[in-house]
Amino acid sequence: MEDPRIKAKLARERLTLDSVPTRGQRVYLLDNANLSAGGDAVDVTNTMHPEFRAFAVKLTKDMGLRLCGVDLMVDGDIVQSPESYWVLEINSAPGLDHYVKTGKAQQKIVENMYLEVLKHMENR
Repeated sequence: MEDPRIKAKLARERLTLDSVPTRGQRVYLLDNANLSAGGDAVDVTNTMHPEFRAFAVKLTKDMGLRLCGVDLMVDGDIVQSPESYWVLEINSAPGLDHYVKTGKAQQKIVENMYLEVLKHMENR
């Protein structure tokens, strides 16, 4: 493995490519965990507190957008009412291909979102 980012991350943790983690020890190879770097898409829409959804919808409207991805970092449990959270990114052209692959219900949600956006554009 010749990825300098991974070697640098391991070095910061005082590890090498030959290190053997102890049972239960997590070793992060990169500082990011986005989908393009091999992260997992997990749909939490139905389990997160409704205030997160309300915030994301308001933020989307405030930005003058019809559709966007809102990435939040949350301190605590997303099932509970939000106390500490930060907006990491507002993406006006979110890639939804990973989300679609998480299930049939998610595929239908994305199809309906695109239909709504197209209807809105047609009625302008």
